[in-house]
Amino acid sequence: MQYQLPVFENLCPGWQKILYLGIRRAFVKGTRILDMDTPLNGVYLVKDGVVEVILNTLHGPEKVLYYVGPGCIFGEVSCFTGDDGGEAHVSARSDCVCYFFSREQIEGLISNQHPYLLIELIRAEAHKIRMYGVLLQDSLNSDHFMRVCKMIIYLVRFKGGPIGPDQQQVSFRPEMTQNDMARLMGVHRVTVTKAISRLKRLGVLSHFSKNALEIIDYPALCRLLQAEN
Repeated sequence: MQYQLPVFENLCPGWQKILYLGIRRAFVKGTRILDMDTPLNGVYLVKDGVVEVILNTLHGPEKVLYYVGPGCIFGEVSCFTGDDGGEAHVSARSDCVCYFFSREQIEGLISNQHPYLLIELIRAEAHKIRMYGVLLQDSLNSDHFMRVCKMIIYLVRFKGGPIGPDQQQVSFRPEMTQNDMARLMGVHRVTVTKAISRLKRLGVLSHFSKNALEIIDYPALCRLLQAEN
């Protein structure tokens, strides 16, 4: 299974070395950093904190497309396409510090003197494109319960560290609430809550909050996905 939680970090490490070329900007939690109605003539590198790219919807639950954390860039679509469409916006998920690099800098000084940074930018884009493909396939082929199971397994791999082949119990701080997961999936919170309750009844997990995710039977969780395939 190659499911990927849409969280992007440390994909552009080389950009940390040229912060002196960027403009430092600090944003408090909840600030709308980028509105796609106004094209951005540059990109942001996240130094500290996390931002979220949110799909603008007329009806239904808010859909978070993905998170961008330290060491990764956002705003590149607006920068290089010049789009003024209002399909998405970027907000600070936590207090964060970002550095702004203009398109003129990227196409001039950076591309001439630091061409390897463009490779990092392309690599980050490839990860995001792949994420869209995986999530599209998943939304077409899996029900909500299985999607929640997949999200939890990726959380384990993303935040929980190495898991032994016979490890039964897994406990860690996910830094994600059930509501956060619902927003990433584009469903109502009650959908995730029902899936978590079902996993509890199955004896798979005992607790899921932002500060603690406690899985009782990790192999059983993995077998649920194997059964689907």
